[in-house]
Amino acid sequence: MSKKMGNIEVHDFAPVHDYERKELNLSKKMTYKQYSKHMNGEAHESMLTELPWSIRDSICLYERMNVSFNAITELPSVLPLRLPHLSHLDISHNRLTGLPESFGLLFHLQTIYLSHNRLKSLPNSFVHLVKLEKIDLSYNVLRQLLDDFGDMESLSKLNVSNNKLKVLPLSLGNCPTLTLLLAGGNRLDSPPQAICNEGSEATIEFLRKLYNSSSEQVFHRPLTPLNDFPRVRGYQLQSSVANPQSAHVQYIQEQTHTTNTASRIKTPLLPPLGASSLDSFELRDRIVGMIYGAAIGDAVGVATRWMSKDECSFYYSEENIDYSEITQDEHRVRWRKGDWTGNFDLFMLVLDSIVSWGGVVDELDFAKKLLNWSQRGFAELGDSEGVVLSETIQQILTKPRFTQDPHSVAESLLHSLTSLPAVSNGSLPKDGKCESGCEEKCKCQPGYKSILRSFSRTSISSCDHFGTDNGAIVRTAILGVPFFHNLSEVVGNSARICRATHADSQCLASCVMVSSLIALMLQGKCSYTCSESVVKMIDEASELSIKHLQNKEQIEDFRSYVSVNTLKDLKADGSKQRSYTHKPMAAAILALKSSDGFKKFIMKLVHEAGDSNSNACVAGALLGCKVGYSHLPANWIDGLRKKQTTWLNTKINILLDMMGIP
Repeated sequence: MSKKMGNIEVHDFAPVHDYERKELNLSKKMTYKQYSKHMNGEAHESMLTELPWSIRDSICLYERMNVSFNAITELPSVLPLRLPHLSHLDISHNRLTGLPESFGLLFHLQTIYLSHNRLKSLPNSFVHLVKLEKIDLSYNVLRQLLDDFGDMESLSKLNVSNNKLKVLPLSLGNCPTLTLLLAGGNRLDSPPQAICNEGSEATIEFLRKLYNSSSEQVFHRPLTPLNDFPRVRGYQLQSSVANPQSAHVQYIQEQTHTTNTASRIKTPLLPPLGASSLDSFELRDRIVGMIYGAAIGDAVGVATRWMSKDECSFYYSEENIDYSEITQDEHRVRWRKGDWTGNFDLFMLVLDSIVSWGGVVDELDFAKKLLNWSQRGFAELGDSEGVVLSETIQQILTKPRFTQDPHSVAESLLHSLTSLPAVSNGSLPKDGKCESGCEEKCKCQPGYKSILRSFSRTSISSCDHFGTDNGAIVRTAILGVPFFHNLSEVVGNSARICRATHADSQCLASCVMVSSLIALMLQGKCSYTCSESVVKMIDEASELSIKHLQNKEQIEDFRSYVSVNTLKDLKADGSKQRSYTHKPMAAAILALKSSDGFKKFIMKLVHEAGDSNSNACVAGALLGCKVGYSHLPANWIDGLRKKQTTWLNTKINILLDMMGIP
């Protein structure tokens, strides 16, 4: 509708709705099996083969559009006219062979993901996208880039890895805004492919020197709001004292009457008086912070799992990773954004065993829960199976007597496979037989096939030496909570649950280290502003852990990880030992020593890549216990999937009830 006012034509447009400015998400949600089929060229019937006509025929004010994991073969030339405000476009994992020349009219575009398509070339107009900062063209069939690619005004991050390029444009050497360039997996002559394979820094340096030599020119955190945990009491301490501290007063009174049978039935984990120098509210904050810290560390850490450091820098900011920004590929497609992985699932299996057995830590119950979870996942969360990330756990779940005698089975498995190379596909030993003498297609253990079928060769955690991966340490922090006031009980419980799957002494030592540190932190004896106090606490936990090691070599190795001083020294991305059980332990110790806040340290850690979600899960647990739930990053708490956090909060509240904590 329009009307004339003098010589001016006025249009009466409808107001812009809020939803029109948000993301248009047409991405296909898929399981890992569907992802594998998609990568093999099989298109699911529900996938889009073209953009919907509703987009083509009308002007939409969406600023972000995600149409990844479909089977789109071309983009309409009218796209810039229909989505004029588009700043973020994800059309990765499709079937595009080219882009329309009109693509250069997407003037507001800042980020574009075009990886895993079939692009052979780019339109000349592509370089006219003056606001474009991040470009992902990896895993296509590009043979050349436009010569003036480096003239793009805002280009900061460019990923052209795994194409068929022979030459990178010389203009990239004169791009002052370019900070990251990934070009591995090509056929490059200039720069030489060997240099590009070294990483972004070496590639950019070479291009800049090459450009300079061919030219006469010479170129030269806000305060975190406090979080309030939704405490819902089952067994509530009764008090007639009408003041805000009444619950705390009653808690102290209950601690002095530990022989009261009725009280002990309801609160079997109630600590004795003087067990901690922390008051009941601070103790609760530390316990909840430890649990949520592990969950957040796992959920954020999966963003960079198995990436190179350059890939981390390309896809993510160094200051913050939002769950919605986590890229989807072989290593991440199994989990929805804002979900934790199998690491924290294992953590919760231990917690679930503790609360269901009234505080008793029992390896048989844990083994049964582990097997059931591997086959079905957590039914209440809508899982269909548990994603096992540990090579050792994958192996032991195939053993028929695992649930009857997990310690003996784990010990037997370790001795039978330690002389063999690490098996990285969840397969049986080379002789093709299980411990019962069955053939390779063994069906003696329920769910055997489903366990082995669900995992790719490159996705699980394995090490040079079988049985030393981090599958046990990621679940052990919670064992520092029950009986935290009794270190011998904590050590025994930690060793018992570790040995249910991991019999190697190095795993035992690292698990005891983490759970002991949690217990000591809950006792409240450490001043985190005093480095000597922190070191003293670490030394005390170390002495308890070293007792489980078998020889001098293991002790020296353990101490070398305990004494690591920087994240760089951790060598998290070391290809052969990146899932070694001592690495998450060392990351957690660095977290205790660091003066960085939770977010800053976790961001530094995950940008070291490697088995990042395992490292961040353990480090997040200790760091969460250090700062408390109230000081965790609110956006990382709120960004977790609501169904998961509702379920998690119920479990936490039961644990707090059992401890008698207000």
